[in-house]
Amino acid sequence: MSILDARELDANAELSTDVCIVGAGAAGLTVAAALEGGSRDVCIIESGGFQPDEETQSLYDLEAQGYPIREHFMSRARYYGGSCNLWAGRSMRFDACDLAHRSWVQYSGWPLAHTELARYYPEAARIMGLPDIGFFEAERHEAALSAEERSLYAGDALVPTVSLWATRPKRFGAAHRARLRRSRTVRLVLHGNVTKITLDADGGRVESVEGATLAGNRFRVRARAVVLACGGLENARLLLFSRDQHERGVGNACGQVGRYLMDHPRGVYGTVRLREGARLSLLDARPRVDGTVQFGVGFSDGVQQREGLLDHYATLEVQHSEYTARQYQSFIQIMKVLLRRGYAGSRWRAGRANMGHIAGMLYLLAPRELIPHWVYRSYWHARRAVGGAPASRDRVVVYFCEQPPDPESRVTLSRSTDRLGMNRLILNWKVDPCVHASVYRLQALLKERLDQTGMGTLREGTGEIAFTDASHHMGTTRMSETPRTGVVDTDGQVHGVHGLYLAGSSVFPSASHKNPTLTIVALALRLAQHLERNGG
Repeated sequence: MSILDARELDANAELSTDVCIVGAGAAGLTVAAALEGGSRDVCIIESGGFQPDEETQSLYDLEAQGYPIREHFMSRARYYGGSCNLWAGRSMRFDACDLAHRSWVQYSGWPLAHTELARYYPEAARIMGLPDIGFFEAERHEAALSAEERSLYAGDALVPTVSLWATRPKRFGAAHRARLRRSRTVRLVLHGNVTKITLDADGGRVESVEGATLAGNRFRVRARAVVLACGGLENARLLLFSRDQHERGVGNACGQVGRYLMDHPRGVYGTVRLREGARLSLLDARPRVDGTVQFGVGFSDGVQQREGLLDHYATLEVQHSEYTARQYQSFIQIMKVLLRRGYAGSRWRAGRANMGHIAGMLYLLAPRELIPHWVYRSYWHARRAVGGAPASRDRVVVYFCEQPPDPESRVTLSRSTDRLGMNRLILNWKVDPCVHASVYRLQALLKERLDQTGMGTLREGTGEIAFTDASHHMGTTRMSETPRTGVVDTDGQVHGVHGLYLAGSSVFPSASHKNPTLTIVALALRLAQHLERNGG
């Protein structure tokens, strides 16, 4: 792989390639690695360098309206490796019901069959270093369940959800760097910001992308196929901003670009006091030699259908005192800097860690996601060796929620511009009342089951649950059968624009409650196969 610095290209330089990939994150690097060594020349364009810097990161600044998002939090990383440089590693697999149309959830359903998506999950799991893909099946863990957990899931209302972690979070940039460096078919352009998509005269085929550096140097990359892999917000921004040939932007004749913005609302609501001696084997994250597994508590498919509920789930996390919470949060922020290297300049302030209301947000990064796997595994087994009781009888209930697709939850272009002259985004995140209602119903069912089994008592939350976003930006260029209901077809190609593809969670038509990264990688593998066969 030749590595170029866009700041050092000749003025108005022009490059040519078969496949141009915009963005070197999980989706873009997966596509590039899958194409590497094949018949297609590939050029990856990355806005940042190999390390974060404040000036480049500021190009992501936006105006937030609607439901509040986290302040002083870097949810997207604009440098080589992308936002997975910050990722804690939780992986979940979409099931058939997650892609199916549900009559009680408007705009739900994928035009892609689950059997087709499932073909790519084993390879995606291997790439991400996860335990065997079969461990997403709850039945595989039957023998490890404690008696209390068996009783909790014994009814027909609540079922286990399964999360897996690798022994360490996948850092896509570092993982692919050596291999791609040796490649004869892949080029990487750093510090190059794509600012525009150019189509042919008829507007029916992509021709090139235009880019610029912060210093003002401009360049163009001509390609037979272009893959936008810039994340759930920037994919839409690029399409909306490219208005030279289409007044509303590329792929937006029906006004669908930027709509159906989804995230995974998360919140802490209620506490549980476990009975003395109660054991949690899988509800507490259980480390394995090859990774970690954790069960949650979710609605059964039957209950969702009968009661018109969303696909939420809950976990029971250790409750901390306010003092412990402050110290713990400081630890989280420090470890983010040391291990994730994702915070740059003024975007992280140690002083911000000392906030007294943090106790309810500890789930954002638990110790198992920050300390080395072997340390957590040793601690876990040592605790079990002295009696098997949980780390604490007092737990907070953390809800991980599905957000139904809503065309009014969206991103649009602001009048304000960044240093490259691109309109910034306005993010208008909508959280429908049905999201709250499904939390309250899950809380009631969990309380009922805890009472019936004697496993513990649940003290219900009071008032309206307050959500935070999960930085899972999805849906803004959704997959659809027609341009009237979305932006891309089942191959990820923009409706009506030959050779222009989108990769990443922006193409998700619906999101379930499941973390998106594993499915992002699976879809990227599928897209790479399509490009190799068809060439764009």
